[in-house]
Amino acid sequence: MRIAVIGPGAMGCLLAALLSKGGHEVWLVDRRPERARVLDRRGVLVSEAGDEGRDTRLRVPVHATADPGRVGEVELVIVAVKSRDTAEAGSAAGRMAGLKTSILTLQNGLGNLETLQDALGGDRVLAGVTSQGATSIGPGEVIHAGSGPTVVGEASGEASARARTIAEIFSAAGIPTEVTDDIESARWGKLVVNAGLNAVAALARVPNGALVTSENLQSAMREAVQEAVRVAEAKGITLPEEDMAAWSKEICRRTDKNINSMLQDLLRGRPTEIDAINGAVVREGRALGVPTPVNQLLAWLVRGIEETSDRRVPPPGSAGRKATAA
Repeated sequence: MRIAVIGPGAMGCLLAALLSKGGHEVWLVDRRPERARVLDRRGVLVSEAGDEGRDTRLRVPVHATADPGRVGEVELVIVAVKSRDTAEAGSAAGRMAGLKTSILTLQNGLGNLETLQDALGGDRVLAGVTSQGATSIGPGEVIHAGSGPTVVGEASGEASARARTIAEIFSAAGIPTEVTDDIESARWGKLVVNAGLNAVAALARVPNGALVTSENLQSAMREAVQEAVRVAEAKGITLPEEDMAAWSKEICRRTDKNINSMLQDLLRGRPTEIDAINGAVVREGRALGVPTPVNQLLAWLVRGIEETSDRRVPPPGSAGRKATAA
């Protein structure tokens, strides 16, 4: 199958590498021409986390370009950009989509599916969520930091042939995937987990697994999750797990070494997806009359770090600051 992956971040590169290794013709679409040229020349380097002591690095060739028009028509477009870039990705997807092209969003947060539907047509876009963990360590270099289930489905709830085809292709490439007839449940399930996990780990500057080793961080994660659960229940959404707090802890364990995308953004001084995750929980809660004070606080703190990134105080003894005795 000819596949285009829009977004050369950690998840986009991981998906592109696994699908290319699975025998598909894969194009990575990057808005930065210089980085696209590097990816086109070098491919993607994937390292497996947790296997120290033996070489598990694999370099996989992929095509890469900053010009969607160069790709031509593909059978599947996977959108893997941050929420702030969704509208631009929709425009790029439209340049590679024919009448029978499937467009799949595998993004975090709320609003991405709707933005793509508005740009491309409501019946052309599928949604999915994945628990695969990926950490970017450089252009085209990722650590596969944890495995977990992936689900895809139609917004209409139909168990379509194209959804089944995508699930089969992903599964054969080492991305275990199932089709769901309730993608809203899956989307909100991922949102609830992300609301508790991403911001707390980002603020603490720790990998996912560290959250379950600290009672305080667990408490913060649990409260954020429970607020999001109450919002989902007020919307009439049936979540995929009965105990979402326990499931969030399990995701932390499964992706123990993963540095989540929000933390990666903060460490690099880039804007995060806080508005599409905790911010979305706050907005939905406000509309439904459900209090969300923990999610509001997390959103304020992450936004505050973004706004003051140029005033970070370096650790004692690091470059730019002398250590002083207490």
